[in-house]
Amino acid sequence: MTDAQRDAGEAAVIAAIGSSVRRARRRSGLSTRELAQRASLSQPFLSNIENGRSSPSVSTIYKLAAALGIGATELLPASADEGIVVVRAGEGVATGMDETPGVAQSALLAGAPGRLMEARRAMIEPGQPAGSWFDHSGEDFLHVLDGVLRVEFGTGRVEELLAGDSLWHEGAIPHRWRVGPDTGASLFLVTARVPGNGHE
Repeated sequence: MTDAQRDAGEAAVIAAIGSSVRRARRRSGLSTRELAQRASLSQPFLSNIENGRSSPSVSTIYKLAAALGIGATELLPASADEGIVVVRAGEGVATGMDETPGVAQSALLAGAPGRLMEARRAMIEPGQPAGSWFDHSGEDFLHVLDGVLRVEFGTGRVEELLAGDSLWHEGAIPHRWRVGPDTGASLFLVTARVPGNGHE
């Protein structure tokens, strides 16, 4: 795949996410101002997302989904994959963990409306912010591929994971990731939704 093809593919996904947000907002009977307020976003930023001019981060997708009362994967474009998805090395749609400048990136490897799982590969550089607190329905499983990852929970529990370590937890427990100033981390994350539960 050439850089131009990859860029075109990412632009198509960003546009599709924007269309999904707009459709879901209209189904909910909300104005852009109302949805932006509910999701704690600015109205211009939401308009840019809906028009495909801005790529929403993982946390923004979750915020929008929660504000709309739907699952986060319902805002992702459907794929005509006939049940099979292959993502080659170096591919996947990259998004920031949240809107913080310089925040860590993750690449969506699989996940679409109606799917029970969403898989991501995340790369966090030494000292790089990895987003704020997350909580959602379902379950998370992560496996550290390289480096050291500190996982903090809203309960006060903290786990330090090294390369080869894995962690499972309920998504409803508030959680966030941190790395040290000298060592980053790369990891594989799978988020599973509760069957029949449309809320993230």
